[in-house]
Amino acid sequence: MPIRATSRSSRRYGTPEGEFPNMKFVKTAIPTLVLLVAFSAQAAEKSGALSGTIVSRDAATNRLTVAHTEVPGVMGAMTMPYEVRGQKVASLPKDGAKITATLHESDGTYWLTNVAAAGAKAMQEYPMSEPPATSAPQHEHAAMQQHADHAQHGGAAAPQPMTGMQHGEQEQMQHGGMSGMQMQSDATSELLMRQASGTSMNPAAAPMHMTMTQHGDWMLMLHGLAFVNQVVQSGPRGDDKFFSTNWIMGMAERPLGGGHLMLRSMLSLEPLTVGKKYPELFQTGETVDGRPIIDAQHPHDFFMEVAAEYAHPLGANTIGYIYAAPFGDPSLGPVAYPHRASASEIPQATLSHHVQDSTHIAGSVITLGAQRGVLGFAFSGFHGREPDEKRWDIDTGKIDSWAARLTFDPSPNWSAQISTGHLEHPEAAEPGNIQRTTASVAYSKATSVGRWDTSVIFGHNKKSGGHAPISWLAESVLQFGGRNYVTGRAEIVDKDELFAVQDAPPAIGHGVFRVKALTIGYSRDVLTTQALAGALGANVTAYSIPDALKPSYGSSPHSFYLFVRLRGGSSSAHDMHSMHM
Repeated sequence: MPIRATSRSSRRYGTPEGEFPNMKFVKTAIPTLVLLVAFSAQAAEKSGALSGTIVSRDAATNRLTVAHTEVPGVMGAMTMPYEVRGQKVASLPKDGAKITATLHESDGTYWLTNVAAAGAKAMQEYPMSEPPATSAPQHEHAAMQQHADHAQHGGAAAPQPMTGMQHGEQEQMQHGGMSGMQMQSDATSELLMRQASGTSMNPAAAPMHMTMTQHGDWMLMLHGLAFVNQVVQSGPRGDDKFFSTNWIMGMAERPLGGGHLMLRSMLSLEPLTVGKKYPELFQTGETVDGRPIIDAQHPHDFFMEVAAEYAHPLGANTIGYIYAAPFGDPSLGPVAYPHRASASEIPQATLSHHVQDSTHIAGSVITLGAQRGVLGFAFSGFHGREPDEKRWDIDTGKIDSWAARLTFDPSPNWSAQISTGHLEHPEAAEPGNIQRTTASVAYSKATSVGRWDTSVIFGHNKKSGGHAPISWLAESVLQFGGRNYVTGRAEIVDKDELFAVQDAPPAIGHGVFRVKALTIGYSRDVLTTQALAGALGANVTAYSIPDALKPSYGSSPHSFYLFVRLRGGSSSAHDMHSMHM
């Protein structure tokens, strides 16, 4: 049953008005916290001797990015940013120097001690009891040199030179003299690790909050995001509700047969914490009780993704992959909004969702793809119908739809895609098929102010019934001062279903209406632990609509969100920007 926060909502949706308010909180907040409870498990500390090369450093957060060989029982060969405890990175050997150190891991948190030039003894600059520098929830680590080589030479990223290699050996490795398999194995793992939803990718420099640990050959990862929201909307069609949007993803990755295997499962408790829908003015798509959803957003299914993917080098500079998912994300559209770096502090869905990225939960997905240098291509077959109203099961069906996507990643900071796909009868309440075309550009970088993640997205649905709605979206999040986030989202979207379940006024008919929306918000981290990062935030959305819609929505419709954000994997558990195994 949907959980309502006001008597207006109770009358509209049938929740008992006399229900004790605290029960509403329990029904929504407790299941949401269950999603992230796995992050709280404590593990015994592990440590091992590390040998590697310093790639870069961040004095503000006292971190080193190190390319290192395997640390048995703790971490595989990788390039990774690590917190340094007991020493100041400014006084450590220069970038490019070979070092030794002790790598520690506890509860998914990794840090270094006893860092010294190879062959030298570590010197502590202050007592180990002194607290290390506090890390911000999202940090910009310098783009790895592998990526620079990758962009300049047009090939797959080569691993950084490891300890013990002479200059000639390093040069030989970077120019193809060493085993191409080893070079591509690192780039193959990186390709899988960058994927955010299905085979779509944020920029390599975008933050990726997760808890991770090594278990034998397996790298195990867990991350998630939850918002507990109160929304208040204006106008005759506005509504209020207290609810939670959320998801949690577990991943396991290992080398296999000269390539890498990735297993991934993503779950959501929104069927419980949202109910049948939550209010969102001008939103459309899917059904409730057999009727089209209007002015509301549907919950995500409990199973958002269940997938396996295998990637393998195909020659010197090419990686091929196959992705199979009874429930997953085909190669159509940008990174879906719940996983987009630029949308990480905005709890509500985009109005453009069903014109841009609604296929992120699709049945019977098979994707074949290849990445060669900065270019990638993928082709998918899948079941085109949107998920049904039974939110706890997995909706599969025959493969009757297709999609193709071309990607371009010129540097770690930029990622672009263009895609098109045929969707066979996607909407249960609307006859006909859709040819969807999308294009997007995403950018992630640390500035002098703070970290900035932004996206610009275009979507177009060509419906066999005749309408051809389009959408434009631009959204950004700017982190500053370590704990503060300013967000913005601007949308222009055509809507043709706002009066699908009622007789429309003669002046309206069943035409297409262009809706403009602007969302501005702010949030601030108020709690950070090894397992969770929690923030308080709010945003407001104002809409510009045609005069014909004002009798139904009011002259100046608007909505207001107050929310708590919980994110698994705080800054102490690694904000991974670029990682090579």
